[in-house]
Amino acid sequence: MKINKLFDYSPVFETHRLFLRRLNLEDASDYFEFASDPLVTTFTWWDNHKSLEDSVNYINQVIDKYNSQGAYHWGIVYKDTNKIIGRTGFVSIDELHKRTEIGFALSNDFWNMGIITEATKPIIRYGFEELELNRIEGRCNFENLGSEKVMKKLGMTFEGILREQLKVKGKFTDQKMYSILRREYVSCFEEGSSIS
Repeated sequence: MKINKLFDYSPVFETHRLFLRRLNLEDASDYFEFASDPLVTTFTWWDNHKSLEDSVNYINQVIDKYNSQGAYHWGIVYKDTNKIIGRTGFVSIDELHKRTEIGFALSNDFWNMGIITEATKPIIRYGFEELELNRIEGRCNFENLGSEKVMKKLGMTFEGILREQLKVKGKFTDQKMYSILRREYVSCFEEGSSIS
C-alpha cells in the first residue's frame, strides 16, 4: 500500500458537480452549517455541532489525523456555490492489510441527488489504482437506508450485521457491513460510471 502517496500529495478531485479537497480551518463555518443539523446526525454516533467551536475542534481532529496518517477526509465543495456541503474519505487506514473504511456526511439540502456517490467514486478508484488497497469497507446504522443505498451504488457487497456494534445516542445499535475488493472494483467501475 502506497500510503505516503496519499499524505504527501493531498490529491484533489473534480467531478461534474464537485471539487474534493482536504478540509482546513477556513471551512469551519461551512462545516458547521450542515453539521449543526440534527437530521444529518440521526444515525451517527456523534452529535450535531452546537457551536462553531465544535466544527473548529472537529477539523483540528481531522488535521491531526492527516498528520499522523490515520485517516484522510476530503471536503465536498459544490461548484455552483463554492461551499463545503459535506465530507467523504477514509475514516481508518490499515496499511499492513491494505484495507480502509469509507465514511461520509452530507448536508440534508443535497440528499437524494447522488452527491455522495459522485464524490466517493473517485476516492475508491484512487484507493485501488494509486494506493494499491485490497479492500474498502463501509458500515452504516441498520436503519440508515440512505447510506446503505450509497454503498450499493458504489458496487459494495453486503457482508452481514455487526450486532450492537456502536453506541448511538445512548443506545447500542446494529451496523450493516459492506465491502468492495480490488478484484471486484474493475467490473463495477467500467463504462457508464466514469468520473472526470
